[in-house]
Amino acid sequence: MIGTFIGKTIIFVEKLFKKNASCFPGRVVLKLFPNYLKNISYPENIIMVTGSSGKGSTVSLIKETLTKSGQKVVANQDGSNLLDAIATTVIKNVKKNKVPADALVFEVDERYMKYVTKHIKPKYVVITNITRDQPPRQGSFEIVFNEIAKSLTDDIHLIVNGDDPILRKYSLIHKGKITYYGIAKTKYSYEKIDDVKDYEYCPKCHNKLEYTYYHYGCIGDYKCPKCDFKRDNISYEISNVDFNKDEITIQKHIISVNTNILFNLYNIITTYSVCDLLGVKKNIILSSLEESKINKKIFDYYEINNRKYTILNCKAENNATYNLSLIYAARDNERKVIVLGLREISRRYNHFDISWLYDINFEILKDKNVDKYICAGPYAFDFATRLKYAGINETDIITLTDLTYIKDIIENQTKGDIYGILNFDYVEPFVTKITEE
Repeated sequence: MIGTFIGKTIIFVEKLFKKNASCFPGRVVLKLFPNYLKNISYPENIIMVTGSSGKGSTVSLIKETLTKSGQKVVANQDGSNLLDAIATTVIKNVKKNKVPADALVFEVDERYMKYVTKHIKPKYVVITNITRDQPPRQGSFEIVFNEIAKSLTDDIHLIVNGDDPILRKYSLIHKGKITYYGIAKTKYSYEKIDDVKDYEYCPKCHNKLEYTYYHYGCIGDYKCPKCDFKRDNISYEISNVDFNKDEITIQKHIISVNTNILFNLYNIITTYSVCDLLGVKKNIILSSLEESKINKKIFDYYEINNRKYTILNCKAENNATYNLSLIYAARDNERKVIVLGLREISRRYNHFDISWLYDINFEILKDKNVDKYICAGPYAFDFATRLKYAGINETDIITLTDLTYIKDIIENQTKGDIYGILNFDYVEPFVTKITEE
């Protein structure tokens, strides 16, 4: 096909100039040949992963596990997840009008699923979560729910988080198969929670949902007291979590995990669900998950001058990821320093909304042995103001408009281990500064 030739030529030229050919080749080809993707032959197993967060990490785990089972897998793992990026991934891998693979695994933006599925029909759609995310762009989680619904047909097999009542709502509109995964009550669950609860009322009869426990936000064991809407039919479940031993139990199998943060456990059980449904042997899935390494762009450790630095990449405008990171830091009872910062709220639009800071439960850090809070970047004073509203003493807050002196301040003005809870654009600059000689 001439479209393939043009696309591969653009990819070749971009690589010559050391450009990341992740979107532009697909954009050009689809502009010239709008039906290009519809005319390609694909493998039977096409998995699309969407949701507010966790898409990229889940795609990486699924690809890694399927590859270890001996399958050839094509995936988009460079962070680009719109239609142009999907097209570019296909162009990179297509041969003689066919993608020679056993499975395709695509991360797809939740608002763009409806466009992608017009061109490529998935067999499975994984929905990780729907949270209050990027308010200026997304509006509300109900809008996101409806946008994803537009991409679904009844012959698609949904794989969703059964702990999430927002996702359970798909059972009311989707006539095809739905498989649920989740995490049972553990010693880290909460009977009550102060986090923002995005979904509190039954979508069928509108009575308030009752919970026996929460993991975070509205995620947990819910039921409607008036009708049959509830958490049930969980096919794949983590039944026990022991962060002290770095162990979890999946379907009665105990495995070690390399990080004890909750969002990674959901990535793990999602991957287990998908790979088991695809027929991968359980011992291969379990060993792959046990050997997997978490993406260092989102979670990493350093030890510098006998102090441990934990780096947590938190998505701006998303209270769920921030709250999980705060819960993680709060579990540490030792003296600690919290670093908060970002440079850009978004690269997609020019709104500078900071209302999402007030959806984050910074109050959880009170009385948790925090030595200092360092707020860094152009929004340092916005973070500092939010911390003051959380009841944190102003004398414990340090504000920096950039990272120039961050290392000196940490080393000379603070005590304890450091938790850097940062937006993606501040992770690399922060790590560069603290690791400088």
